[in-house]
Amino acid sequence: MSNIKRLAKAIKDGQLDLLNNPITAAASVVAMLFSLLADQLSRGYWIVLAIVVLMFFFGIWDEYRQSQIYTESDLPLPVVINISNPASSENALNALFDLIAQNQGLKGHQRNLAKYLQIQNSDLIFEYRQDIHNSEALKDFLKISRYRIDKLKSQTPRNTTIHLAYMGPASVGILVGTMFGTDGVQIFQYNKSSDSYYPTALIKDRSLKEDIQKYEKFEVKLPQVTQERVTVAIDVASHKLKLSDPSLAEYGDLIYLQSKSDGTIEMDEDWLQYSREIFKTLNWAQQRYQEIRMIYSMPVSLSVILGMAIQNYWNIMLTNYEKGSGTYRDLMRTNEITYYF
Repeated sequence: MSNIKRLAKAIKDGQLDLLNNPITAAASVVAMLFSLLADQLSRGYWIVLAIVVLMFFFGIWDEYRQSQIYTESDLPLPVVINISNPASSENALNALFDLIAQNQGLKGHQRNLAKYLQIQNSDLIFEYRQDIHNSEALKDFLKISRYRIDKLKSQTPRNTTIHLAYMGPASVGILVGTMFGTDGVQIFQYNKSSDSYYPTALIKDRSLKEDIQKYEKFEVKLPQVTQERVTVAIDVASHKLKLSDPSLAEYGDLIYLQSKSDGTIEMDEDWLQYSREIFKTLNWAQQRYQEIRMIYSMPVSLSVILGMAIQNYWNIMLTNYEKGSGTYRDLMRTNEITYYF
C-alpha cells in the first residue's frame, strides 16, 4: 500500500490526533492572527489561506509519520527497576528518555508512547520497597514485573528493545536478569560523578554465553575439588570483598575471580566478556560441586547481565553483604523462581 493510501486510511479511521499536533495547532493560530491583519488591510486573504492550508498539510503528514513510527518500527522501551533504592526512579526514567532522544532521534518519545501506544510513565517504573530478605514478597514482585514487561512488549511493535536502568543491590540484580531472555535488552549503568547513565551492553543473542579460550578480565585459579560445596567470589569493583569472613572457610572450597584492573569496569570496555568469564567459571563449578554459593563486588549492570546468562536453571545461592554484621547473608537460590509467562 502506498503512503498516500495509508495516509488516507489513517485519516478515515481517525488514527491521527491532529488537534494536538504542534503544526496543525500553529496553523489555527496563524489563521486567526493573519486573518485579522488581512481584514485591516482588506487584502491578502488568499495568501493567508494558502499558508494555513500548507501548514495543515504538513501537520497531517507529520502526524502520519509519527503514527507510523509507533505502529511499524522497532522501538526502544525504557524501563526502570528500583529495588529498595532511595534514588528517584522518575529521574532515571527521564534520563533514559533523554538518551533515546539524543542517540536515536526520537524526540517526544515519552509523549508519543502515551499518545500512540497508551504507555504511561507509571507503566515503565517497577519499584520494590520491602525487605529483600522477604523472599516470598520478592519472588512475587519479580514474577509480576516479568508479566507486566511482557504485556508492555505486546503493546509495542515487534523486536522492541528494552532500555533497562536497574537501581538496587547486585544480589537482586542477578535475579532481575533472570527475568529477561537473551535478546532485545540494552543495559545502562549509572555514573555518579556525572549524574548520568551510559550503555554497557546490548543483549541481542546468546553471545553472552559463548565459551572463552582464556581469561582476559579476571585472574582465577580453579581449585582441586576437595568438598561438595564451593564459594565463587567475584571481585570487580572499587569496594573489595571480605575474604576473611569465616562463613567462606566453613562453607567449602573457594574460587576467587579477581579483576585484573584496579577499580571498576570502564564504560568503553567489553562488559559481556566479564560475564562470559564468570559464566564459564560457574559452569565449571556446577559440573563438579553439589552446591554453589556466590559473593560479589561488582557494578549492578554486570549483575543484571550475569543473571541473563545464568537465568533460573542452576542451583546457585545468592548472598547479600550485611554492613552491620560484616558477613554475607544468604538471599535466595537462582532456581527458586519459576516464570510462567
